Amino acid sequence: MLRAAYSSFANFGFRAATLRKIAAAAGVDPALVIHRFGSKEALWKAVIEKQTLYLMPFIERFKDLQSQKTVPIRTRIETAFRLLIDAAFGEPECGLLLSRIGSERGEHLDMLVGMLLRPSYDAFVPLLLEAVEAEVIKKQRLELLYFMIINAVTMSLSYRHVLGYFESSSQSLDQLKENMARFLIVNFLVEERPRLSQSDTAPNHDVV
Repeated sequence: MLRAAYSSFANFGFRAATLRKIAAAAGVDPALVIHRFGSKEALWKAVIEKQTLYLMPFIERFKDLQSQKTVPIRTRIETAFRLLIDAAFGEPECGLLLSRIGSERGEHLDMLVGMLLRPSYDAFVPLLLEAVEAEVIKKQRLELLYFMIINAVTMSLSYRHVLGYFESSSQSLDQLKENMARFLIVNFLVEERPRLSQSDTAPNHDVV
């Protein structure tokens, strides 16, 4: 029932996702949904709590990347991008959920932001800040950058079926994940500078 409710909220929004629609998607009687959860509000809360548990390991990985100071920040940001993509692929309708609930505003959006978006934001943005300070990412507003990255991943995945109309050949999920990671790296990170050899950096003492 929680999976059916998640999909219904993502596709219809909270207001339009009736208990009858959710029950039909779950293949159960509406009375069973009411008996188990009591109300649509309680069902919404259960859905968000389940998503919080799902995201927790990814958020912990973001925090762990913050502490790995011996690893170059470029490597850690690329790892964070791939983790973000993995998280989205585990819940491919997350972009739709953000879009639908975001357009409604109000207490349901407040809960989604407080329990899902804010913890992820707080764990991810310090990595972006470190990357900006190291000139791996160009200086810019980090909150906007974060949501541009989130939108690039989640909405591209939510509308993958639309992408199929324009692809010359279909991609496997693994290929799509790798191509999305490469897109983030190419478009959000500064091009890596080639390392100079010792001969390039050594002073020239030749006398003319």
